[in-house]
Amino acid sequence: MPGMQRRFLRGLDAEVSLLGAGCWTVGGPATNRGVPIGWDHVDPEQAYDGLVRARELGVTLFDTADVYGCVQSERLLGRLLRETGRTGLVISSKVGYFAGTARHPYAPDQMRRQFATTLDNLGTDHLDIYFLHSSDFGENDQYLAGAVEVMGELREQGLIRAIGTRGPHAFAEQWATGDDARAATTTRWSHLFDQIRPNVVTVRYNLLSPLYTSRETDIFAFARRHLVGVLIKQALGQGLLLRDPASPPPVFSPADHRCRDPRFQPTVLAALDRMLAALRDWFGTDPTELARIALRYVLQHAPDAAVLAGFRDANQITTTLTCLGNPLGQDEIDQIIELFHPRTDGNTDERTPARAVHRD
Repeated sequence: MPGMQRRFLRGLDAEVSLLGAGCWTVGGPATNRGVPIGWDHVDPEQAYDGLVRARELGVTLFDTADVYGCVQSERLLGRLLRETGRTGLVISSKVGYFAGTARHPYAPDQMRRQFATTLDNLGTDHLDIYFLHSSDFGENDQYLAGAVEVMGELREQGLIRAIGTRGPHAFAEQWATGDDARAATTTRWSHLFDQIRPNVVTVRYNLLSPLYTSRETDIFAFARRHLVGVLIKQALGQGLLLRDPASPPPVFSPADHRCRDPRFQPTVLAALDRMLAALRDWFGTDPTELARIALRYVLQHAPDAAVLAGFRDANQITTTLTCLGNPLGQDEIDQIIELFHPRTDGNTDERTPARAVHRD
């Protein structure tokens, strides 16, 4: 599509579409070892139409995983590659949650089998990015070294171009010096980063993500310093940020991951709905405008990252890909921050990295 913007993705050293297609949602409902990992109400043909529409609208970045729909997502994307070609596309997938009959998902032979299966599902001979999807490397990280070795082999053999890993939902490098739970989480992730040395990380970031002070190094500044690319997921809060606050709490099947997600529980939704109602009072109820606000907030905070957008059909992906319009003004960002992150101490001096406006 003329006008689809691109961004240079560090680590991969390539341009990708500003918005990419996140293919978790198109895998449909699924469980893995009894744990719900999927999405309800997904029709495979409508999901495929969404993939086609994404490509028509200029998306060049498609992200999936072996466990999304227990291979259904990879196979749908593989159908797109067979029918429309792979030229010019950046394809990523992941490993780390599906063990099959192996002792652990990161057992080296299991990783190699999963990688071969992923290539077969996608109908391609290489991946642009291959992610270590889980941070569970077994007791005492016994599978960590082997997993890093396999990823290195795949890159050396030209089967992948970049190694990826998932980043923390909340992170400031300085937190590691504390003695609380977030210090332990920060130290743990920093250790994994040093061992894996990824080229690209995926992070969750949206209107609800915490703010950081000017003295804190958030994940985006951290990645920039280490020349690592960033892919942002859940910019729309898995659809929560487009929710009509007048609608009843949703009900999910046992195969939908949201049935266990605290963010989708009635008491949490009630608090979110109050903020969403105020957001609609300020900006209107048009879903396209609400999507613009959510996406622009993220893109303007992270001017060198790309966003992965989930979808279930062509209409959803079309709305997401065509909603961006003009960047948010500083007054709009101030309103959003005041709504989602109100100060309780009266101090507004420490709200600057998230407030910075970067215009495309």
